[in-house]
Amino acid sequence: MKEIKILEVLDCYYPKFDGPCLVVTSYSNSLLKQGVDVKVAVPRFPRYQDNQKFEVFRTKSMASKEGYRCALPGSDRKLKKFLKENKFDIIHIHSPFTMCKFFTKYGKKNNIPTIFTFHTKYREDFERVLKFKFLQNFMMKYIMKNINNADYVWTVSNGAADCLKEYGYKKDIKVIRNGTDLEYPTNSKKLISTVNSKYGLKDDEFVFLSVGRIVENKKLQLALKAMKIVSDKGFKFKYLIVGDGSYLEKLKSLVQELNISDKVIFTGKIMDRDLLSAHYLRANLFIFPSTFDTASLAPIEAASMKLPTLMNKGCSTAEILTDNINGFLAEENECAWADKILELLQDNKKLADAKELAFKQVYRTWDSVAEEVLNNYNKIINERKHK
Repeated sequence: MKEIKILEVLDCYYPKFDGPCLVVTSYSNSLLKQGVDVKVAVPRFPRYQDNQKFEVFRTKSMASKEGYRCALPGSDRKLKKFLKENKFDIIHIHSPFTMCKFFTKYGKKNNIPTIFTFHTKYREDFERVLKFKFLQNFMMKYIMKNINNADYVWTVSNGAADCLKEYGYKKDIKVIRNGTDLEYPTNSKKLISTVNSKYGLKDDEFVFLSVGRIVENKKLQLALKAMKIVSDKGFKFKYLIVGDGSYLEKLKSLVQELNISDKVIFTGKIMDRDLLSAHYLRANLFIFPSTFDTASLAPIEAASMKLPTLMNKGCSTAEILTDNINGFLAEENECAWADKILELLQDNKKLADAKELAFKQVYRTWDSVAEEVLNNYNKIINERKHK
């Protein structure tokens, strides 16, 4: 069988980091294992050197908001040379901005099928970043035009598909769920001990954990207010918050205001995957109050370390959970969250059972995702050949 050539495309990549960035890296690494010739095209970032197993092509870019780069593929001669040298069978696009606009047009012109995967609730992001309604509406029209130009559209959850339909997308949507590269380690006790030493935790101390970008729409403020209620009931615990972001200082102020500084530890961003695994291993319950994410990777990472998650009922990411079986759900308010946490603090068996079932039912590897993706790539290529 002829080796297929795939180009994964994204408007944001290292050193700027988010969920789709990790998805593209994981897709590419797992596809490489399956014998696929996979390359990645992303914006150039000044003075940053890539260190991936696959080839990363950096296209021209300019500075944008919040430290991001705006790709300028249309004016990049080196990109045109790169595309001419590589006869790609499929172009898979993971963001709806300038890279999407360029590559959907390029695909149509050169008879290369294009796939767009919808990862993010863009309207909420635009409302957060852009002050004026007309700018928000302009950006929504811009991205929807780009998405509609793709030949195929995938999402990472049913909730994400519903969101895209609310934006006005009317064609077929395929759901392919996310996975994780983390694997349960053989030295788990040593890793747990490392975290205990790092933060001065007692072996039997109950630990809550959150991991991700610290921005307002992740709703960590809800979790902190719930922790205040739990603390006032006399329960002892530590809450580790891993990550950084624009809302960090406000959260730190809220912790002071709630008088729970002795309970909450802001660890900063953790890029080392083994150290991150150690944090998941040490925790007793993963805290995920966001309703913004379409299908967060963090609860799947947690499940890989036998750590169940508490989420808001009805959020897209919660599709992977069965309440009180392999995870836990609560109504979106601090009192409901506090009640659920208090219940679990007093029911060790329910928590222990959920740990095992999270590992068996929620955990999914990127290699298994890549198998599903590759089957769909081959199907699309064959369909195009017979048109």
